[in-house]
Amino acid sequence: QTISTAIPSDYREGYIESWNLAIQRQLPRNFTLDAAYVANHTVRAPVAYNVNAGRVLNGGAAGRPLYAAYGKNADVNLRYAGFSNNYNSLQVKADRRYSNGFMLTTAYTYSKALGYSPEDGGLWNYIQPRRSYARLDFDRSHSFVQSYLYELPFGKGRHWLKDGPGNWILGGWQVNGVLTLMTGRPLTFGTTVSPNATGNSLTPDQTGPFNVLHNVAGSSGTALWFDTSAFKQPLDADGKTPHWGSMGRNNVSGPGLFNIDASLFRKFGITERIKGELRAEATNFTNTPAFGNPNTTVGSADFGKVTGTLAGLIANQGVGGTGSRAIQLGLRLSF
Repeated sequence: QTISTAIPSDYREGYIESWNLAIQRQLPRNFTLDAAYVANHTVRAPVAYNVNAGRVLNGGAAGRPLYAAYGKNADVNLRYAGFSNNYNSLQVKADRRYSNGFMLTTAYTYSKALGYSPEDGGLWNYIQPRRSYARLDFDRSHSFVQSYLYELPFGKGRHWLKDGPGNWILGGWQVNGVLTLMTGRPLTFGTTVSPNATGNSLTPDQTGPFNVLHNVAGSSGTALWFDTSAFKQPLDADGKTPHWGSMGRNNVSGPGLFNIDASLFRKFGITERIKGELRAEATNFTNTPAFGNPNTTVGSADFGKVTGTLAGLIANQGVGGTGSRAIQLGLRLSF
């Protein structure tokens, strides 16, 4: 009989504890300032724990715990709830309520999410599970979002050019925009050396301090995101026997995100019963690419290089857009 997934008879579901402390201050000129400490703690976070992963480096099939007793040379994933995750953040927001045709919201978050499990739900290292504890794959330390609405002060009911040609040309226009800045997601370094212990991953040895260079050149270029000279394959002096590398998991960040979405529209009257609205909307207005993470595998020809973009990154972050600039024009008639 083949068993690939198992659930212990005494399995207990995990739970999340959440807490926050917030203060708010009313400021002059219709501004409000909010500051909050927001955190949560996942108790007994479920992990697909491979109980038949190799327990000895270079042990091959014989290193699997169930191999000697049952001859089983396949993964057995146990739904295990013995680990925990945590999230801590400082969240600051400044609001200017709508007044005189202007509204502004600015939000900044400094946060850290730590845990054991990568996004695939397993463990990074089964022989030494505590080495899996690191920044979670989705963690972004800094996030800044600013949105605004501004009605141009021209035309009927505004300060200037209330009638005549000035009103016809400049009246009724409104500008909106959202600026998003985020630092990069964590990088996990790998290697082409096999641990010969199925279910585990090796990291390279770090031979000294290294700099993050922030260079992007594509697969045909030579510019590197980080200094690659500080890494080497995790092999003993014989050049054949693997060992655990000194690099940890998710301790360096990849490229960040810069995005501007903007829109311009105007409402105008055609007759007493017919109204019109002209809209122009742009996502990723500056057409700034959302770069993917660099190659982090020691031994790869592209090690250290950013070789592409993530077209869906902006949309995945809930910012709007699809990566490349898109402009949409529209005319709406109401009657």
